Amino acid sequence: MTHCRFCSVPIDIGVATLLAERQQKANEAYSDASYVRNAAVTMFVFYAIGLILTMAYFAFIATFIVVTVLLIRWQVKYGVLVTNDPDYLKARRSKNIALLLLIVAFPLGVILNPFTDVILARVGLMN
Repeated sequence: MTHCRFCSVPIDIGVATLLAERQQKANEAYSDASYVRNAAVTMFVFYAIGLILTMAYFAFIATFIVVTVLLIRWQVKYGVLVTNDPDYLKARRSKNIALLLLIVAFPLGVILNPFTDVILARVGLMN
């Protein structure tokens, strides 16, 4: 299209292409950030199950690594995107939630979890 079908204003193809590319990037950022946030929540599910089953703890560690890589990838790919799209703002919020969950997961799962048995034995919850 060279003119708007509603108001007949001429459309600059370069500007329209640039805006379409930014919109596509914002949509991808939203999708990827949602995926990272869901993976971070799944990491905590594995952590909770890992308190009972050792194999789930290994899944927690694997998910921890995956979430770390996905957060770095998201920041490199979409961190410098310039747009005022509300979906991009939601994407940044989802990414930040995933980052916060990752920061909380490190001391819980990587530092504290190997000593959970000792802590529970001292409190008297395990025989």
